[in-house]
Amino acid sequence: MINGHGDDIYGKTIVSNFSSNIYNGFDVSELDTHLREHISSIHSYPEPDAASLASLISKKNNISLENICLTNGATEAIYLIAQAFRGKNSSIVIPTFSEYEDACKVNEHKLRFLNLLSDFDGNSDLVWLCNPNNPTGKTTDKLLLLDIIKRFPRIIFVIDQSYGFFTLMETLQMDEATAYPNVILLHSMTKRYVIPGLRLGYITGCESVIDKVRKYCMPWSVNQLAIEAGKYLLQNDFPLNIQSYLDETNRFAYELDKIKGLNVYREDTNFFLCKLAGRTAKDLKSYLIDNHGILIRDAANFRGLDEHYFRVATQSFDENNNLIKAIKEWI
Repeated sequence: MINGHGDDIYGKTIVSNFSSNIYNGFDVSELDTHLREHISSIHSYPEPDAASLASLISKKNNISLENICLTNGATEAIYLIAQAFRGKNSSIVIPTFSEYEDACKVNEHKLRFLNLLSDFDGNSDLVWLCNPNNPTGKTTDKLLLLDIIKRFPRIIFVIDQSYGFFTLMETLQMDEATAYPNVILLHSMTKRYVIPGLRLGYITGCESVIDKVRKYCMPWSVNQLAIEAGKYLLQNDFPLNIQSYLDETNRFAYELDKIKGLNVYREDTNFFLCKLAGRTAKDLKSYLIDNHGILIRDAANFRGLDEHYFRVATQSFDENNNLIKAIKEWI
């Protein structure tokens, strides 16, 4: 899906972006300064496998270098995994990020769709799960997840933890996941550090499964500025008060849910789904852009949802209040 993702700000004047699942108020000025100071590094080739960044991730998370593969964002990781297991049977827990389905189709997987992970009966080669899930924000219970992983040791579980920074729920740690031969974790630095334009992610898992995926990696996939940014971010402390952020998310969702004609589905992280009664998210999105410069995510193109759903990611207190006021006006 080249078109239809969130954060489609091109050609529009946007003052508040609720569309992508990141907090746009995060202070990245120090990173910006660091990258400007290292801009001349783009005149040389980057490391073909981003080894220096992988080494930092290895030390920080107490796993081996052989358990890590750097990628051009989590999306490249999705396509590499689908390619490595080309032609297999895949089950996808929906509604969720569309690129799992798209990557599997490109690589000729036979697809099944599950409404709940607990519905899985073992009749697939791979299971794709976003945890916390996009677009619902729901985090699968860790004990349930481990139980299913252990119950089906021959099934590969691809678990996208790109939003793991934004929940207080317990998720799989890298050193835990590498102990299982049937688990692949996806990670994104895009969301936590507000750098979607740099495209920086990685996968972790046991050595054998990482080797299988790494065979399909292109050299120089991760560009020099992305490597430099990743190293700087890991070597410096950029605190984010998750509890405070989620407290504001709860307040924001509560106020939205009080609006007549709007239902809010609050879960475990910084973003959540809303559903309009009898009106379309497309019309609301157009109104908000044209009249307030506010961007939301029309969620109609998520498998399992319809034209009444939209998704928002919590921003600042004032921005959240402005969106609440704007939706009330439109309603």
